[in-house]
Amino acid sequence: MTILDDIVKNTRQKLIQKKADAPLEQIKSQLKDLKLPKGNFKENLLNKDQAIIAEIKKASPSAGIISEDFNPVKKAKEYEDFGASALSILTEEDFFQGSNQFLIEVKAITKLPIIRKDFMIDEYQFYEAKLIGADCILLIASVLSDEEITQFVNLAETLELDYIIEVHDEEELRRVEHFEQAMIGVNNRNLKTFEVDLNNSINLKQLFKGDNLFIAESGIKNQDDIDRLKEHDIHAFLIGESLMKGDFA
Repeated sequence: MTILDDIVKNTRQKLIQKKADAPLEQIKSQLKDLKLPKGNFKENLLNKDQAIIAEIKKASPSAGIISEDFNPVKKAKEYEDFGASALSILTEEDFFQGSNQFLIEVKAITKLPIIRKDFMIDEYQFYEAKLIGADCILLIASVLSDEEITQFVNLAETLELDYIIEVHDEEELRRVEHFEQAMIGVNNRNLKTFEVDLNNSINLKQLFKGDNLFIAESGIKNQDDIDRLKEHDIHAFLIGESLMKGDFA
């Protein structure tokens, strides 16, 4: 059993209580009253030479505690000043010490679009994401069946949420390349070994024939890494730990 399996299992268990506390029909009713606008996450990344999705996260299974004096609002302001095109906020509570509240608080103070970074395995989470102010959600191909991906893509589009489909290898890329409106995120971290290799993004980009926005995720530590990826026609980057730690140069 991998750490990813553990996270998904834990997420399923927590959803039971969430649905009891706030039933889906209640969330749908709130959304109907609010009439929230379509997010502009994807739009904010398109046609840029260098679009950075700056990630706000307190901890991760691979790195442990990343930020001891964690302040998501302060970090969001730093990222905005830094010139980020969008934000990624971890909302998974147990393995990443995230919270929906972080996203709600940041949404209140920034104009930057936000992706809710979590393990989306149930329709409930999509309505929840819209309600807390997310502009975009993440679909991880390795934890979803083809049928689930199709179902969730349709639901995201109905809710006017942008979506990144995350892949790790060629097989997963082939499974999702027909979703023309999807952003394709390539995770350079092997979730079984936690090893990181930027060549994963480069190799999969070379194999990919579509026009989808392509995003390199994980292991980007400095401008040299970005420049190397740009040489291979990758212009959007999700950067987390090096920005959180202040190590990005």
